[in-house]
This record gives sequence, structure tokens and C-alpha cells, in this order.
Amino acid sequence: MSEPVNQPSLVRTGAKAGLSFAGSVIKGGLLGVVLGGGVFFFYLSQLNGAGNTAARAGGAGAIVALVTSPAVLISVLLLLFVVVYTMLGVHQGRAKAMQHLVAARGEAVSQRLAGAVAGRIEAMPRTHGALQRTADWLSVDALTKQLAPVLGEGKAVRSVVAFVLNRLPLSDMLAEWQQGRAAQGEAVTGEGAAQDPALRALLTRRINETLQEMSTPSRKPLYIALGAHAVLLGVGLWLVK
Repeated sequence: MSEPVNQPSLVRTGAKAGLSFAGSVIKGGLLGVVLGGGVFFFYLSQLNGAGNTAARAGGAGAIVALVTSPAVLISVLLLLFVVVYTMLGVHQGRAKAMQHLVAARGEAVSQRLAGAVAGRIEAMPRTHGALQRTADWLSVDALTKQLAPVLGEGKAVRSVVAFVLNRLPLSDMLAEWQQGRAAQGEAVTGEGAAQDPALRALLTRRINETLQEMSTPSRKPLYIALGAHAVLLGVGLWLVK
């Protein structure tokens, strides 16, 4: 299968994906330090307020008062949001890196992976329960090697293949394909089964949709984290009053 002449090289695509990943991680780290750390130190400053008499007393009594107070748990949870925002940056970076990969090689990957999956499906033996043993024939390792000329080999490629295989409704698709082939009187599996363009087209479309879903960054986790952060700070301020 020939690839478009103007298709970006693997090195260029990888460099763009790496820069996007690094940028998102840096943004997540800065958000964690500025927002997570800022809220944490602001909350610490409130622990010495008028509502925390035992803590202001100083000495061992202050330590015991703080350790046994729910306010300490709140402060620890607030500090953890530094890590939360950083991890969200990592998650966002992976999605953006995958977005570059899909934009540059998504069509080729979809076609190659669809062809590999279809070929293995068509070669499945005609035995009872063959459709239920699809996992034995669709190996992530084997499919990754077939994609090596397009994407190379590595953890990222394995992650893409595994994600696609986990998301595709293969059982339903195989059952539908088997019924269609049987209705036409054609060999369903084994050496007599010819390549089915309809199966390849269906797989290509569904794989491409899955890759698009995988590469679409979502801000929902960030909004959830911001909301939980605000609620936790509000609870903490209420406790120290």
C-alpha cells in the first residue's frame, strides 16, 4: 500500500508530538505549582487565625492540636492537588501528541491495522466457537509488528493498538460479517475465504473513529479537578473559622 508523497516523516511527526507533550506537561506543572501550591499556602496562613487557638499557643500543644485536627487532613489533600494538576498535564499531553500522530498518519494506520485485523479474521479456522476466540488471533504484538513500517515499534504504538482492540466491538462485527458471507454462500473462514472489501472498509472506518476519539483532548477532568479543589478549600476555610 503506497503512502501519500506529502505525508510528514516519522521524525517530524514525532518531534511535533514530543513538543506538544512537553508543553502540556509544563503547563500542568505550572498550574500545579501556582494554583495548587498557592491555595495550599493560603490555607496554611488561615490555620493561625482566630478560630485555631490551640495552634497559636505554640509548642507541643500546637502540634498535637494540628495533627488531631481535620484541618491537617484538608491541608494534605490540598497539597496533593499539585500532583493532580501535573498528572492532568501529562494526560493532556498524551492526547495532544496522539492528535499529531493521528493527523499525520491516522489514515495510513487505520488502513494498515484494518487490513491486518481483517486478514487474521479471514484466516480464522472453521471450528466451533471460533468467533469467541478472537483474542487468540488478534495479538497486540503481531499487529504492532505489521504497523512498524508506518509508526515504528514502541510503547506508544502498542498503546494505540491495544486501545483500538479494546474499543472495537469485534464480536458484533465478526458475527455480522459471518452472517453476510454465509448468506452469499461464500467461505467464511479458512483458506477458501477471499478478501472482503466490505470488512476492510468497515474496520477502517471504525478504527479511524476510535483513533479520533483517542486523540481528542478533553477538558472535563480539569473542570472536575477545579471544582473539587474549590469545594475542598471551602470546607477547609469553614473548619478553621
